Amino acid sequence: MKQILKRKLIYFVKVTLGLTLVTWILFLVDHEIFLEYFAQLTFGTILLIGFLSLLSLYIQYLRWKYLLNCNSDHFAKEDVIPSFLAGFTFRLMLPGGHAEISKIFLLPGKKKGKVAAFGLEKLVLTFIKLFLILIVLPLTFPQLTPYCVALLIVLMITILLIPKLRILKRFQEKETNYYTMLSFTLVFSLITFALMAGQYYILLNKVNAISLWPTAHTSIYLWGSGMIPISISGLGVREGLAVFFFNSYGINAAQAVATSLFLFALGSIIPALAGVYFISKKKEHFKELKDVVSSTRDLIKASRFRKQIMVSTHKISDQIATNHTD
Repeated sequence: MKQILKRKLIYFVKVTLGLTLVTWILFLVDHEIFLEYFAQLTFGTILLIGFLSLLSLYIQYLRWKYLLNCNSDHFAKEDVIPSFLAGFTFRLMLPGGHAEISKIFLLPGKKKGKVAAFGLEKLVLTFIKLFLILIVLPLTFPQLTPYCVALLIVLMITILLIPKLRILKRFQEKETNYYTMLSFTLVFSLITFALMAGQYYILLNKVNAISLWPTAHTSIYLWGSGMIPISISGLGVREGLAVFFFNSYGINAAQAVATSLFLFALGSIIPALAGVYFISKKKEHFKELKDVVSSTRDLIKASRFRKQIMVSTHKISDQIATNHTD
């Protein structure tokens, strides 16, 4: 019970922190410019940005489906879309998006391959985000160049060695070529980043001229903001970074925040709302999750009980030995 209350308190604190950061940033920016930003968006622009968001979602869906096909045969095709959209809902539940793993429970059947699919998806996303950040970080802070180069080397060696880990065999349901799988997943992820950077480029050029490179440069930091586990899905952190970087390229702070929140709503909130529908519709699948949690708790309790017995046995043995000596 204490652990549950602790998790809920941490979640509440981090949601509150994210909302506080956004509120504070909105308080600092010019409200008139913020509202004017949305007023000047034409129907054609909104349609184009909406299309790019749908295209990005489709690419992410293809990535998830591809990883499932590579790692598991125990799922129905009609369950892939509900699982994919539910992932957006679960992603908003914990900082860093770790609750997203719960989406595998919308896919009935064996879970090992699905755990592998989710793990590899998160691994590649973390890798490419870190890789891009380490590439552009020296451009912002030149004094960090030696450290970034060293970390890039470590990162490259790590990603090449990961397929050699024995732990992957434990979750393997079928034979697969991990290097091929990682390569395709990497391509899918880079496409989604390019689409996000393109959206920022289109929207920001409606209010102020900005070239493609500064937009891509800043978008890398915004894409990686979700990895900072101090708020939900990078909320507040992303907007702060948008103000910091885009302001140096002549973009007003209010316009930077408005663009960031608009794209967050399109790319995360709307899919998460669709995910809520599928979670409620397929809630019977979460019986497996309850069973897993219940079994895990039983194992933990049994382990603690066994430890207590062993400690007590040792104490009794020591006492008997002491008495025998006396």
